[in-house]
Amino acid sequence: MTAVFEIFFARYQTHKNCDVNLGINKEPSKMPTTKLLEVTFSLPLKPYEVPAFRGAIIELVGRENVAFHNHIGEDKFVYKYPLIQYKANRGKAHIVCLNEGVEELYALFSKKNHIIRIGENSSRLNIDNINVSSPFIQAWDKNFLYSVSNWLPLSGENFKKYINTESLSEKIRMLEKIFIGHVLSFAKGIDWNIDKEIKVSIHEIKREKIITYKKVKLKAFDVIISSNIYFPNLIGLGKGTSTGFGVVKHTRKPGNFNE
Repeated sequence: MTAVFEIFFARYQTHKNCDVNLGINKEPSKMPTTKLLEVTFSLPLKPYEVPAFRGAIIELVGRENVAFHNHIGEDKFVYKYPLIQYKANRGKAHIVCLNEGVEELYALFSKKNHIIRIGENSSRLNIDNINVSSPFIQAWDKNFLYSVSNWLPLSGENFKKYINTESLSEKIRMLEKIFIGHVLSFAKGIDWNIDKEIKVSIHEIKREKIITYKKVKLKAFDVIISSNIYFPNLIGLGKGTSTGFGVVKHTRKPGNFNE
């Protein structure tokens, strides 16, 4: 697997300053070039196994590689947007890396041993697919339509306020404001100073459910949302982005949706 990744990494070095064409005219922007790497493994993985998959990868690369877990020592957490994210996509283990996270992933593939343990099962990490791109992550004059799954917008006072709000339209406005906050956190994490208004509209709340996140009960949402911000497919927004929560997916071709 190391040889495969080295071939890919050479390809990545030639592509990292290239742009991905969205089929729409590029606008002037202060957004620096964003590097995006997706690796899909042949390892079968269910959503509830993602934290264990993350833990197995961390043990394999060593805890000295902070980008894989955003912790310093045993107790200190680095409060920043995770540039390495672990997911279950179409039933397989999947890792998404942004910017510095792309180079950091080499720490994984440089290992001679690629055996990881999830629960009682040991498995070899074999690459199923690798994709590299440099998307235009910026604010546009058009809107893009997304589905966001297992999004965790509420905690503490926000949760109480949401539960006590009777009007559906007010609940949606509240969630839209929280989503904008999550966009700003994402932008800060990739060193992007957004110079335009962020527009967000929630079109449908498809599902609300109670999940357990770090031993705490939280309300998770599946929503259909539009925004003038272009997001790469499968990045995470909000709480739990490193372990498969708040996954953003394109629902139709970028640039075709406009309100």
